[in-house]
Amino acid sequence: MIVPVILSGGAGSRLWPVSREGHPKPFIRLADGESLLLKTYRRAAIVATHGDIITVTNRDYYFQSKDEFNSGRFSEQRTRYLLEPFGRNTAPAIAVAALHLREHYGDTAIMMVMAADHLIRNETAFAEAVRHAAQLAAAGHMVTFG
Repeated sequence: MIVPVILSGGAGSRLWPVSREGHPKPFIRLADGESLLLKTYRRAAIVATHGDIITVTNRDYYFQSKDEFNSGRFSEQRTRYLLEPFGRNTAPAIAVAALHLREHYGDTAIMMVMAADHLIRNETAFAEAVRHAAQLAAAGHMVTFG
């Protein structure tokens, strides 16, 4: 079972002045009107074999993240939010998600960590790569994309 984990808790200052604290990169609307976060939710929905999507974010971005997910009109998916009390970068966010997955989905769940601010245009190729990676992960391998 693949459970996508979306990391969406950064300060949002890398693309200043377009992104900034309070309006980080995942919430920036692209030319098609969709945010990077919504596009990430769509990719996650394609590969979520159990139906759930986990979003790790913080209190400041919780409601914005929830609004983005709800605007996608996902019929089969639901998202669970893990809120960081304060940001400590990527590793602690992944660790919290891994503990959550083990507790709620068991040891055989495959965690797919996704950044909320990546743009991947070819969703078909992405989904195929994830399916192949999941087979490797199920065999005990750690798989990364880059």
